[in-house]
Amino acid sequence: MSQETFPFGVLVIGAGLGGLCLAQGLRQAGVNVAVYERDEGLVVRKQGHRVHLDSRGEQALRECLQPRLYDLFLATCGQPSRGVALFRVVEGQLQEGGTRPFPESGNDELVTVGSAVDRLTLRQILLAGLDDVVHFNKSFVRYEQQEDGRVCACFTDGTRAIGNVLVAADGVGSRVRQQFLPHAQVLDTGTRWLGGKTLLTEQIIRLLPASMHECFAMVFGPQPTMMFGGLWFRTPPNQAAAQFWPGLRFQHPEDFVTWGLIGHQEQFPIPDEDVQAIDSPDLQHLAVELTNDWYPELSPLIKLADPEESFFLTLRQAVPLEPWQTSTITLLGDAIHVMPANGSGANSALRDASQLARSLIAVASQGMPLRQALYSYESEMLRAGFGVVWPSPPGMQSRGSGIPFTLRARRSDS
Repeated sequence: MSQETFPFGVLVIGAGLGGLCLAQGLRQAGVNVAVYERDEGLVVRKQGHRVHLDSRGEQALRECLQPRLYDLFLATCGQPSRGVALFRVVEGQLQEGGTRPFPESGNDELVTVGSAVDRLTLRQILLAGLDDVVHFNKSFVRYEQQEDGRVCACFTDGTRAIGNVLVAADGVGSRVRQQFLPHAQVLDTGTRWLGGKTLLTEQIIRLLPASMHECFAMVFGPQPTMMFGGLWFRTPPNQAAAQFWPGLRFQHPEDFVTWGLIGHQEQFPIPDEDVQAIDSPDLQHLAVELTNDWYPELSPLIKLADPEESFFLTLRQAVPLEPWQTSTITLLGDAIHVMPANGSGANSALRDASQLARSLIAVASQGMPLRQALYSYESEMLRAGFGVVWPSPPGMQSRGSGIPFTLRARRSDS
């Protein structure tokens, strides 16, 4: 009896930026793909609102998105993101300390000039046209290797999915990585991020220094350090959607400023386990208490924040891995090389996604052996990811600042 054959299929665990970008690239090429996300929808868990995308991320989106969606992405980008503006608080007043500009261009090891992008808007763009591909409320439990060489993903609801490749795109706490690479280490950097989002009203705009319009601002003073950055959409998102993707309605299409209090664990007055259990409005209240006396000139930025948009993050970093034996399991983004927040996380995940899409398309449409394609992808992914992840700890060792990245333009890396 001849062995039964099945269409080539890809299973993706996680519907973050990297997982959705991969799905878009594969779908465009006619490759069967299914994405499984543990959350019930796009906005269940709060995380950073504003991301920096430079040529690495933009090129990945250009490769993976169909032209109309890529045009929608361009139209809904924010203003240019050109560097980091430095400030100090002296006797309650902001004093400018110059700007550390990003280079206009560079290689994979450089954060370069790019655009400010709303994470939620980008995720909605990446989800467009994938209603039959992305499955929410699917919490991955484990995978099982099949006798025919394929891989089976098992979920908490008892369902299973079978494909030729399983891709871990499920972030820093990746369950796929924990099973596949149990020796992989992800370290707690000791740095915490209490952040939120405030709509850009006229009152808020008057608070913002002009020099940070195209920069992310870092304010040194009483601890923790404060950071903030605005986002002004080039085109109102729903207006752009009406032109490029009719029927799509963005959930939060308003200009905003994102802010964060960055410090070491002991600089926050509540133990980690207690902070993690606090809801968004109470996190905002904590941020107000921390900044009332420390940053009086900027305190309205936090007092007027959306109480439902605050979050608390533990910043982690992966320890470099030696190459593993290529199989039917692979990984991308924070699931394998999580990095501090320095403007590279989204770019790195999108770059991984586009490179993996190219490799899997070569398997499905050109007959390239699967393990050969994955070996090629993983070799480059490890070089680009861990090659620039590991140098960052020296920039994180200042106990006074708690800054999660160095101020050099060179990447300290998801």
